[in-house]
Amino acid sequence: KRPTGATVVRYPGKGQEHLRVAEDRADYSAPPPNSVKIEGAREHNLKNISLEIPHRKISVVTGISGSGKSSLAFDIVFAEGQRRFMESMSPYARQFVEQMSRPDIDRLSGIPPTVAIEQRVSHGTRKSTVATVTEVAQHLRLLYARAGVQHSPTSGEPMVARKPGVILRRLATNLTILRRQRLSLVFLCVPLIRGRKGHHQPLANWAFEHGLTTLRIDGQFVPISQFQKLDRYREHDIEAVLTHFDLTGARTRAIRSCGTRIALAEALEEALRWGKGSCFLASPTASILSWYSTTRTDPVTGESYPDLDPKHLSWNSSRGWCPTCRGHGRIYAWMADREGFPDSVQDMEPGSQCPDCRGDRLNIVSRAVRLPLKEGLAVSLPQLLQSTPTAMLATLANLDLDPRGRAIIRDILPEIRERLRFMGTMGLDYLTLDRATSTLSGGEAQRIRLAAQLGSNLSGILYVLDEPSIGLHAMDNARLLQSLKSLRAKGNTLLIVEHDEDTMRQADHIIDLGPGAGLHGGEMLAAGTIGEIKRNRASLTGRFLVRGLTHPQRGTYRPLPQRRQGPTAPPQVPDWLILENPRFRNLKGGRLMLPRRRLIMACGISGAGKSTLVRDLLKPAVAYACKRDLATLSGRDFTNAGLLEGDSRTKLPFRRLVGGRGFRHVIEVDQNPIGKTPRSTPATYTGAFDVIRVFFGSLPEARMQGHTASTYSFNTRLGRCEKCKGAGRMKLVMSFMPDTYVTCEECDGRRYGHELDEIRWKGKNISDVLAMTFEEAAEFFDFHVRLKATLDLMVETGLGYLTLGQSSPTLSGGEAQRLKLVSELAKGLKTMRERKLGMHPQNLYILEEPTIGLHLSDCERLIEVLHRLVDQDHTVIVIEHHLDLIAEADYVVEIGPGGGDAGGEIIYQGPVCDMLACAGSPTAPFLRRALKRRRS
Repeated sequence: KRPTGATVVRYPGKGQEHLRVAEDRADYSAPPPNSVKIEGAREHNLKNISLEIPHRKISVVTGISGSGKSSLAFDIVFAEGQRRFMESMSPYARQFVEQMSRPDIDRLSGIPPTVAIEQRVSHGTRKSTVATVTEVAQHLRLLYARAGVQHSPTSGEPMVARKPGVILRRLATNLTILRRQRLSLVFLCVPLIRGRKGHHQPLANWAFEHGLTTLRIDGQFVPISQFQKLDRYREHDIEAVLTHFDLTGARTRAIRSCGTRIALAEALEEALRWGKGSCFLASPTASILSWYSTTRTDPVTGESYPDLDPKHLSWNSSRGWCPTCRGHGRIYAWMADREGFPDSVQDMEPGSQCPDCRGDRLNIVSRAVRLPLKEGLAVSLPQLLQSTPTAMLATLANLDLDPRGRAIIRDILPEIRERLRFMGTMGLDYLTLDRATSTLSGGEAQRIRLAAQLGSNLSGILYVLDEPSIGLHAMDNARLLQSLKSLRAKGNTLLIVEHDEDTMRQADHIIDLGPGAGLHGGEMLAAGTIGEIKRNRASLTGRFLVRGLTHPQRGTYRPLPQRRQGPTAPPQVPDWLILENPRFRNLKGGRLMLPRRRLIMACGISGAGKSTLVRDLLKPAVAYACKRDLATLSGRDFTNAGLLEGDSRTKLPFRRLVGGRGFRHVIEVDQNPIGKTPRSTPATYTGAFDVIRVFFGSLPEARMQGHTASTYSFNTRLGRCEKCKGAGRMKLVMSFMPDTYVTCEECDGRRYGHELDEIRWKGKNISDVLAMTFEEAAEFFDFHVRLKATLDLMVETGLGYLTLGQSSPTLSGGEAQRLKLVSELAKGLKTMRERKLGMHPQNLYILEEPTIGLHLSDCERLIEVLHRLVDQDHTVIVIEHHLDLIAEADYVVEIGPGGGDAGGEIIYQGPVCDMLACAGSPTAPFLRRALKRRRS
């Protein structure tokens, strides 16, 4: 047995492996380790810390955003687990996968296999559905391909087996028909390979040795004498041309002569033997004319079909997708540029349901495959995917299969059931499996990803999770915590990067990092149970858990504008924003009334309709009203403008919008991740560097040398270092070892050529400015009003410690989220003209869960930033589950009471204090408990 920490060394000429063992030799008589032990961790900003992570427990890593949590959990624990697994593979295999570098630590022991579930809120591709993300679709495709019964798309009858004699009569009839159609030559082909990757040179050699001269490769005839190795990374279909039929009667050179009925029977018999029961006729252009099968024949028409493959049940494959919509289920404008797009659907309204597949995504043959149920029923894959997890479980329990089918599903069904049941425990039972992920809320998207990863029945695994509570209502979070406990009960170890208070209270072990972020963090402040954390005076998290946040932070809430008297009278338009009868997706009408120049929180169960109401309906409606300067916008005019994405249940998504004009901008800060290319930096992302480049390009000395703003861009040839192309470092490809980055020797990591070093302002050149922190830059550029305002926003949101030139991929999730917030808030800053004229333009800010990745101390800063926006006469709407932000709102709107079809109602809108007494509010009990905990 190889000792822990041993490294395999192969010496040239030796026929055996020699082990070089580290000083920490394994004691084989010792019991298995009870924890993961890390000693001397110095990765990124970690300051030589040592700690233990107990096995089969739930451990939470917390601390201020940027303190080193992700460095510890992902860049050390997960990466080292994966790296050690990769090292068990051969160097040849390792060159085809991305290699992970060895973390900067002294020693790590006791680590089991690792699985990471990182923080991500993207919704996948246009074709992604709940079934594909949870991997239920993949297992169902296999189930249908192997145990499904193929039906004829023409007659609807189940396919049956046919004897060669019947197939021979069908072949002769088809040849007669083709002769009447004046087709002179057809080829009899047999399938050899279906959808298999490789260069397939051995197959070509085998075909040549067996007397064949022509292959049909991916729809093209290729003489074997001209065969060249295929693309090994693409899937290929290869068929052999066994013989041909001369339908003109003229004698031609052929592989075999087939002039008589006996010869025709012999050719068919040989083709069915080579093709294992299948063959087909092809035209001289290599297109398939008709299939012949001993197992899959329509008993009514006699038409045959090829054997099923799981790809025939996939809308991501050309084998299975509907040829009209190519698996999207809908018709979009961009499809018109596609070759072969039907003219009959080019004039359809964008987003309309595909007229051929009716939204089922699959082609007519694939839609005809059905699973047999009891009582003579059957269900196709699109029909099954239209059901909820509970309904699908009931259908799968009602299968009526023969012994062969029962043997096939023995290993497939448990995988499907586990994922569907996990969806139920996560509160997602109302979602249908064919629901597009683009229509999901952030909380729903996060939970189906967790269902996919955690739904597998594994034990002895170390799961590393990055804020699984994001996007979750407190009620949904409680369900999540129960699921995480069930994973622990199976013998798994959980390491969770988290700020959520309830998660920390349920954890067995807490690791608190800090005290600050970036260079000011990386120290372990405390470790232990939540009680020990709260008693530790060095723990910033402990202090916040003890005292919490005081609400409202400013002492009082802003009073709401007065409303007109009468139950149906609308409020005063200048002070209120009103959306009447919203009926889009699951919204069920009512009247949304929002006070302007106030801090507003939209809350409710995950999937209740918050994002649909605020982001998908209110935002584009207000933006359109502002653009057209409309005091009132009707739902019909809004629909006719074509601004609505997706479907609505009624023709009009709302009756009318009142009070929408008067905003200068409608600015949204969503959950989509920022672009993390190595060339992206906080300064470029916020737009601050554009202003800095213009300033440096306008300096007298720079103008004398012909410099412009473009000269100071490290993405152009004008001023950057050409050896590293402005990256400041060079990448060394190390084949089967991790790629290595070294500082550029030409510019010494400064990104620019030496000619720009002499252009200085206050003694600093452009490279020196990129090395500044935002705190330093705010003071350095204090003369530039707009630039300083942007830099101050970075400081106010707690990102003042970042340098302007730091690479975006090195940012934590919380840092990236706040950086995006700053970049959007900067768009709403006053222009120079507005400052001179003393104007106070109003913006509508819509933020979706800005607390992602934020510690309670960061949330405290965020709340102050939001209040400052309202103080500047802006209206701020935040879609949020964080109870501390909800408690800080001047006005709360709750959508519910449940998710999906059980939600969509405006169950409360008004001040926080009145919401606490609302009996029908799912949020109120959790908010009352949190506020009571703060007071105690």
